[in-house]
Amino acid sequence: MACPQIDESGFLGLDLLAGLAAPLWLAQPDGLVVWLNDAARSLLDLPADANPSSVHLRADAKASAALAACLTNGRPTSAAVAFQTDSTAPLPDLDVRVTSVAPLRSGAATPLLLIEATADHVARQELARLTEQLVALSYAYPDLRFELRRDGSILDFATASPAELNIPAERFFNGRVQDVLPDPAGALVADALGRLSADEPVVGVEFTLPAPSPHQNDATFEARLVALMDGDRVLCSVRNVSERVRAEREARQAHARLLDAIDSIPDGFVLYDAQDRLVLCNQRYRALFATHPDLLTPGTPFETVLRETVRRGLYHMPPETVEPWFTQRLALHREGGPPIEVRLRDGRWLRIEERRTSDGGAVGLRTDITDLKNRALELAAARDGAERANRHKSDYVHHLSHELRTPLTAVMGFAEILRDEVMGPLDNPRYRDAAAQIATAGDYMLELINNLLDLARIEAGKMELYEEPCNLPLIIDATTAMMGARAQGAGVALDSSVADDLPSLYGDPTLIRQMLTNLVGNAVKFTPPGGRIGVAASLTEEGALSLSVSDTGRGMAPEQIPLALTAFSQAHDRMTTTEHGSGLGLPLTCALLALHNGRLDIDSAPGRGTTVRLTFPAERVGVEERV
Repeated sequence: MACPQIDESGFLGLDLLAGLAAPLWLAQPDGLVVWLNDAARSLLDLPADANPSSVHLRADAKASAALAACLTNGRPTSAAVAFQTDSTAPLPDLDVRVTSVAPLRSGAATPLLLIEATADHVARQELARLTEQLVALSYAYPDLRFELRRDGSILDFATASPAELNIPAERFFNGRVQDVLPDPAGALVADALGRLSADEPVVGVEFTLPAPSPHQNDATFEARLVALMDGDRVLCSVRNVSERVRAEREARQAHARLLDAIDSIPDGFVLYDAQDRLVLCNQRYRALFATHPDLLTPGTPFETVLRETVRRGLYHMPPETVEPWFTQRLALHREGGPPIEVRLRDGRWLRIEERRTSDGGAVGLRTDITDLKNRALELAAARDGAERANRHKSDYVHHLSHELRTPLTAVMGFAEILRDEVMGPLDNPRYRDAAAQIATAGDYMLELINNLLDLARIEAGKMELYEEPCNLPLIIDATTAMMGARAQGAGVALDSSVADDLPSLYGDPTLIRQMLTNLVGNAVKFTPPGGRIGVAASLTEEGALSLSVSDTGRGMAPEQIPLALTAFSQAHDRMTTTEHGSGLGLPLTCALLALHNGRLDIDSAPGRGTTVRLTFPAERVGVEERV
């Protein structure tokens, strides 16, 4: 039989064979491959540009004899051969059909072998290869694999770790998976088998099995069931996910601890991501925005939160400063910087601190510094008060030195006149005037010193009250009679008005008279000639007793009244008035009245005179004796 002719130098007609589905090789008798088509390249996993000469035919003795016979007699034959490339081990034997072909090239008398592997055989070999790989993977992967029927009958199983479920392997033979697996796993897998359908071809369940011994932990498994194409069979894989479940549980616990720690921070805490969206905030931060909870939704951009809080008036600031503050606040958030302080509309103060995180986000703290601000204001006020008190004391010392020096000078001057008999013998009547001046100056200094001592005793809490039921009309009469001569000398009328049925007042009569004397003395001092002074006493609607002194003097402006009630102060400028005093009359009266649980009120206006009212509480009125 004549051999087919192929021009292996020009490969005449080989282009027709290149696209066939069956793998084809053209080889020399020594096994060197000179050509192969695309299907053969794919079977041998050769790249498209690989040289055919890198492939060699390998045949055993039987196959070699069959090939030699084909070359000799030219008849096609079948054989089992293998191919090997320069870079791989020989592939499994292929059942091929071999035909002898003669080249057309001049002088080339040796025929070639045309080798053909059937497509069906290749497919069977590929299927066998894939099956082998699948079986290997079944044992290589940690999953326990079952092939089941719909009723749960076990057709096949494979596992790399048969002891994980703590079930003997022999129980898997000829059993049902729901009976083999312990509860709750069996019931869950049976339920999953029932849920498999065309709409739900894959079903997953998770279950936990108790530890086989006290020294081990419970194990968690994940089962996944997949319906196969024939509809009656199911592939079920079971994987031990204990480590993953444990890691997830520990991650959740760590996350919960972190959130609890953040919530325990006494300051407001907030976190924004790299896109400047709100991630989380603690309860303290939420309390700051209690009236604006819609702004605390995760995912809200920071600029939206800032603009809305400004627009809704959360911050207390003049309108003209809002935009510059907004710009400064936005820069602090985006770039970081030193803390800033801001006052809220409800009066609270916040210190705002923000830092950038390594991933481009921002973390912020909001600290309520209201107490610090209030303490700072209190300290500043205390310092101002101390400075004012020091100034008042300095002014008072200066004034007191003047008040003492003036009568002392008079005393010394008139005493020298008497000593030196400047006006002749001491029986001269004019010496009586000098003695009277000495007595007047002495009385003034005595009153001044007594007032100072009384104030000192009150401030030290050492003033003692000698209380008894007092006849107030009698005290008023005695005081007006004593002050009448001074009032007359000043050209001022002094009278009193007391109700006939006025009850007794429980208190220290000496101190009550001292209070009334101070008030009348002040009234005489600041009432011009021709004016009037009235002393009155009556009961109020609440049952308290009111003792008042009114005058038609120069009066005081509202801002002067606190000065008149402050020790070491003078309500009237010493440069604009001819009447001076120690500045202790009203403060001492206030202090004495406070010892009686009373209240002092002043009604005064420039040019309209002044009324000073002492109000004693009702529990001191009409009481014969206090317990």
